[in-house]
Amino acid sequence: MSEGDAVGATQYSFEELKALVDEANKLERKVAAHAHGTEGIKLAVKAGVSSIEHGSFLDEEGAKMMADRGTYLVPTLSAVETVEKAAKSGVLKGLRAEKALAAAAGARNALKIALANHVPIAMGTDAGVGAHGTNMHELPLMVEWGGMKPLDAITAATMGGARLLGWDKRIGSITAGKYADIVAVPTDPLADIHVLEHVSFVMKNGVVYKQP
Repeated sequence: MSEGDAVGATQYSFEELKALVDEANKLERKVAAHAHGTEGIKLAVKAGVSSIEHGSFLDEEGAKMMADRGTYLVPTLSAVETVEKAAKSGVLKGLRAEKALAAAAGARNALKIALANHVPIAMGTDAGVGAHGTNMHELPLMVEWGGMKPLDAITAATMGGARLLGWDKRIGSITAGKYADIVAVPTDPLADIHVLEHVSFVMKNGVVYKQP
Protein backbone atom coordinates (compact mmCIF):
# COMPACT_ATOMS: atom_id res chain seq x y z
CA MET A 1 0.00 0.00 0.00
CA SER A 2 3.03 2.33 -0.11
CA GLU A 3 3.14 5.11 -2.69
CA GLY A 4 5.73 5.10 -5.42
CA ASP A 5 6.96 1.50 -5.68
CA ALA A 6 5.73 -1.45 -7.72
CA VAL A 7 3.57 -4.05 -5.96
CA GLY A 8 6.00 -6.82 -6.91
CA ALA A 9 9.23 -5.02 -6.03
CA THR A 10 11.66 -7.03 -3.88
CA GLN A 11 13.02 -5.41 -0.72
CA TYR A 12 15.59 -7.96 0.47
CA SER A 13 18.32 -9.80 -1.39
CA PHE A 14 18.70 -13.58 -1.10
CA GLU A 15 21.76 -13.07 1.15
CA GLU A 16 19.81 -10.85 3.52
CA LEU A 17 16.89 -13.27 3.64
CA LYS A 18 19.17 -16.25 4.24
CA ALA A 19 20.84 -14.43 7.13
CA LEU A 20 17.43 -13.64 8.65
CA VAL A 21 16.29 -17.25 8.37
CA ASP A 22 19.57 -18.63 9.72
CA GLU A 23 19.43 -16.36 12.77
CA ALA A 24 15.80 -17.27 13.43
CA ASN A 25 16.57 -20.97 13.13
CA LYS A 26 19.30 -20.66 15.76
CA LEU A 27 16.54 -19.61 18.15
CA GLU A 28 14.23 -22.36 16.87
CA ARG A 29 11.92 -19.72 15.40
CA LYS A 30 10.05 -19.84 12.12
CA VAL A 31 10.07 -17.06 9.52
CA ALA A 32 6.99 -15.84 7.67
CA ALA A 33 7.66 -13.76 4.57
CA HIS A 34 5.27 -10.98 3.55
CA ALA A 35 5.56 -11.40 -0.20
CA HIS A 36 3.28 -10.36 -3.03
CA GLY A 37 5.76 -10.37 -5.93
CA THR A 38 6.86 -13.40 -7.91
CA GLU A 39 10.58 -12.84 -7.45
CA GLY A 40 10.29 -12.04 -3.76
CA ILE A 41 8.35 -15.24 -3.17
CA LYS A 42 11.06 -17.32 -4.83
CA LEU A 43 13.90 -15.58 -2.98
CA ALA A 44 12.16 -16.14 0.35
CA VAL A 45 11.44 -19.79 -0.40
CA LYS A 46 15.06 -20.39 -1.43
CA ALA A 47 16.17 -18.75 1.82
CA GLY A 48 14.12 -21.24 3.82
CA VAL A 49 11.12 -19.34 5.17
CA SER A 50 8.32 -21.41 6.65
CA SER A 51 5.49 -19.54 4.97
CA ILE A 52 4.62 -16.99 2.34
CA GLU A 53 1.94 -14.54 3.45
CA HIS A 54 -0.20 -13.21 0.57
CA GLY A 55 1.70 -14.72 -2.40
CA SER A 56 -0.47 -12.69 -4.78
CA PHE A 57 1.70 -13.14 -7.88
CA LEU A 58 2.77 -16.73 -7.30
CA ASP A 59 3.61 -18.56 -10.53
CA GLU A 60 4.04 -22.25 -11.42
CA GLU A 61 7.79 -22.25 -10.77
CA GLY A 62 7.34 -20.64 -7.37
CA ALA A 63 4.54 -23.04 -6.46
CA LYS A 64 6.68 -26.06 -7.36
CA MET A 65 9.51 -24.66 -5.20
CA MET A 66 7.12 -24.24 -2.28
CA ALA A 67 5.71 -27.74 -2.67
CA ASP A 68 9.21 -29.27 -2.86
CA ARG A 69 10.32 -27.48 0.32
CA GLY A 70 7.05 -27.78 2.25
CA THR A 71 6.68 -24.00 2.37
CA TYR A 72 3.16 -22.98 3.33
CA LEU A 73 1.04 -20.41 1.52
CA VAL A 74 -1.15 -18.21 3.73
CA PRO A 75 -3.35 -16.53 1.11
CA THR A 76 -4.92 -13.78 3.32
CA LEU A 77 -7.80 -13.33 0.88
CA SER A 78 -9.75 -11.31 3.44
CA ALA A 79 -7.12 -8.59 3.30
CA VAL A 80 -7.06 -8.70 -0.48
CA GLU A 81 -10.85 -8.38 -0.62
CA THR A 82 -10.73 -5.41 1.76
CA VAL A 83 -8.24 -3.43 -0.31
CA GLU A 84 -10.01 -4.39 -3.54
CA LYS A 85 -13.28 -2.94 -2.17
CA ALA A 86 -11.40 0.17 -1.00
CA ALA A 87 -10.00 0.65 -4.49
CA LYS A 88 -13.33 0.15 -6.23
CA SER A 89 -15.13 2.53 -3.84
CA GLY A 90 -12.54 5.28 -4.21
CA VAL A 91 -11.16 5.08 -0.68
CA LEU A 92 -7.84 4.13 -2.27
CA LYS A 93 -6.80 6.27 -5.20
CA GLY A 94 -4.08 6.45 -7.84
CA LEU A 95 -1.21 4.00 -7.65
CA ARG A 96 -2.46 2.49 -4.38
CA ALA A 97 -5.77 1.62 -6.03
CA GLU A 98 -4.04 0.19 -9.11
CA LYS A 99 -1.83 -2.03 -6.93
CA ALA A 100 -4.78 -3.19 -4.82
CA LEU A 101 -6.75 -4.26 -7.89
CA ALA A 102 -3.73 -6.01 -9.40
CA ALA A 103 -3.00 -7.90 -6.18
CA ALA A 104 -6.65 -8.96 -5.84
CA ALA A 105 -6.75 -10.33 -9.37
CA GLY A 106 -3.43 -12.10 -8.83
CA ALA A 107 -4.43 -13.61 -5.49
CA ARG A 108 -7.45 -15.38 -6.97
CA ASN A 109 -5.19 -17.09 -9.49
CA ALA A 110 -2.33 -17.70 -7.05
CA LEU A 111 -4.36 -19.93 -4.75
CA LYS A 112 -5.48 -22.01 -7.74
CA ILE A 113 -1.86 -22.40 -8.88
CA ALA A 114 -0.81 -23.37 -5.35
CA LEU A 115 -3.53 -26.01 -5.06
CA ALA A 116 -2.72 -27.45 -8.49
CA ASN A 117 0.90 -27.88 -7.39
CA HIS A 118 0.08 -29.34 -3.94
CA VAL A 119 1.44 -26.40 -1.93
CA PRO A 120 0.45 -26.77 1.75
CA ILE A 121 -2.09 -24.11 2.77
CA ALA A 122 -2.71 -22.49 6.15
CA MET A 123 -5.43 -19.97 6.88
CA GLY A 124 -4.58 -16.42 7.86
CA THR A 125 -6.37 -13.11 7.39
CA ASP A 126 -3.80 -10.33 7.86
CA ALA A 127 -6.28 -9.00 10.44
CA GLY A 128 -5.96 -5.27 10.86
CA VAL A 129 -6.30 -4.66 7.14
CA GLY A 130 -9.84 -5.97 7.53
CA ALA A 131 -11.84 -5.96 10.74
CA HIS A 132 -10.72 -8.08 13.69
CA GLY A 133 -13.12 -10.83 14.65
CA THR A 134 -14.11 -11.69 11.07
CA ASN A 135 -11.52 -14.44 10.63
CA MET A 136 -14.03 -17.06 9.51
CA HIS A 137 -14.84 -15.01 6.39
CA GLU A 138 -11.51 -16.24 5.01
CA LEU A 139 -12.87 -19.74 4.51
CA PRO A 140 -15.70 -18.86 2.09
CA LEU A 141 -13.18 -16.81 0.10
CA MET A 142 -10.81 -19.79 -0.08
CA VAL A 143 -13.67 -21.86 -1.48
CA GLU A 144 -15.19 -19.25 -3.82
CA TRP A 145 -12.05 -17.51 -5.09
CA GLY A 146 -9.53 -20.32 -5.00
CA GLY A 147 -11.74 -23.32 -5.66
CA MET A 148 -10.87 -25.15 -2.44
CA LYS A 149 -13.23 -27.82 -1.24
CA PRO A 150 -14.98 -26.80 2.03
CA LEU A 151 -13.26 -29.58 4.01
CA ASP A 152 -9.85 -28.54 2.65
CA ALA A 153 -10.48 -24.94 3.68
CA ILE A 154 -11.49 -26.07 7.17
CA THR A 155 -8.38 -28.25 7.36
CA ALA A 156 -6.21 -25.30 6.34
CA ALA A 157 -7.69 -23.35 9.27
CA THR A 158 -7.10 -26.17 11.75
CA MET A 159 -4.37 -28.70 11.01
CA GLY A 160 -2.78 -26.48 8.37
CA GLY A 161 -2.20 -23.69 10.84
CA ALA A 162 -1.14 -26.13 13.55
CA ARG A 163 1.45 -27.81 11.34
CA LEU A 164 2.83 -24.49 10.11
CA LEU A 165 3.32 -23.30 13.69
CA GLY A 166 4.78 -26.65 14.78
CA TRP A 167 1.90 -27.13 17.22
CA ASP A 168 0.18 -30.07 15.54
CA LYS A 169 0.85 -32.37 18.49
CA ARG A 170 -1.16 -30.02 20.73
CA ILE A 171 -3.86 -28.47 18.55
CA GLY A 172 -5.49 -28.71 15.13
CA SER A 173 -7.72 -31.77 15.48
CA ILE A 174 -10.15 -33.27 17.97
CA THR A 175 -7.78 -35.90 19.29
CA ALA A 176 -7.12 -37.39 22.72
CA GLY A 177 -4.25 -35.57 24.41
CA LYS A 178 -4.68 -32.28 22.54
CA TYR A 179 -6.11 -29.03 23.88
CA ALA A 180 -9.91 -29.09 23.53
CA ASP A 181 -10.21 -26.05 21.27
CA ILE A 182 -13.52 -26.58 19.48
CA VAL A 183 -16.12 -24.47 17.70
CA ALA A 184 -19.54 -25.51 16.45
CA VAL A 185 -21.95 -23.98 13.95
CA PRO A 186 -25.70 -24.43 13.48
CA THR A 187 -25.63 -26.49 10.26
CA ASP A 188 -23.23 -28.49 8.08
CA PRO A 189 -20.36 -26.29 6.83
CA LEU A 190 -19.57 -28.80 4.09
CA ALA A 191 -22.97 -27.98 2.60
CA ASP A 192 -22.67 -24.21 3.17
CA ILE A 193 -19.22 -22.88 4.08
CA HIS A 194 -20.75 -19.49 5.00
CA VAL A 195 -22.26 -20.99 8.16
CA LEU A 196 -18.76 -20.87 9.68
CA GLU A 197 -19.25 -17.11 9.99
CA HIS A 198 -22.00 -17.82 12.56
CA VAL A 199 -20.24 -19.71 15.35
CA SER A 200 -22.66 -20.80 18.08
CA PHE A 201 -20.32 -22.72 20.42
CA VAL A 202 -16.75 -22.05 21.51
CA MET A 203 -14.58 -24.20 23.77
CA LYS A 204 -10.98 -23.24 24.57
CA ASN A 205 -8.75 -25.77 26.34
CA GLY A 206 -11.81 -27.58 27.62
CA VAL A 207 -13.57 -24.49 28.95
CA VAL A 208 -16.83 -23.42 27.29
CA TYR A 209 -16.87 -19.69 26.50
CA LYS A 210 -19.94 -19.53 24.26
CA GLN A 211 -22.95 -21.75 23.76
CA PRO A 212 -26.45 -21.40 22.29
